[in-house]
Amino acid sequence: MAKKDDLDLDVEGKGKKKSSKLKLIIILLVVFLLLAGIGGGAAWYFLGMQAPAVAEVDAEAEGAGEEGAPAKKKKKKGGSNKPPLFTGLDPAFVVSFKDQSQARFMQLSVELMSRDPEIIEIVDKYKPMLRNNLLLLFSAQEYTDVITREGKEKLLEQALEEVNNTLYNEAGIDGVEAVYFTAFVAQ
Repeated sequence: MAKKDDLDLDVEGKGKKKSSKLKLIIILLVVFLLLAGIGGGAAWYFLGMQAPAVAEVDAEAEGAGEEGAPAKKKKKKGGSNKPPLFTGLDPAFVVSFKDQSQARFMQLSVELMSRDPEIIEIVDKYKPMLRNNLLLLFSAQEYTDVITREGKEKLLEQALEEVNNTLYNEAGIDGVEAVYFTAFVAQ
């Protein structure tokens, strides 16, 4: 038969509760340590990857100067850290094309960008002249030229040149950095 020790049944369940609580605490502790280790390893890996890049930039800055002269920092293309300011030449331009077979039209909205608030004020002052000169420029275009991306980019360059020439001739200052088409339809 069975011995008394083998038949020791824990009817009240007190022994297993202590054991299961201890197991739960150990499991949670192991999971926490595992997650902390993974997080720490990931942080070390990603932060360690960026440190050499920063060190290389510092080394280049130190070595770029001639005979102990301080290295120059590169500036952004605009030459300024100021945010861009925009002004629209509203309403949209509508021009017709010269085409032998049928009537063709182009409608476009134009925005001008500068980082200097003074330039934006001058643009607002001379908007009628700017609109007139751009209208003449746009109406002189050929339909086949403006329907391609290259044609539109060329037209943007011509528009920027026209705007800055007009401002320089009238106000003695130019400073519009970019012209943007915010809407463009040619048919």
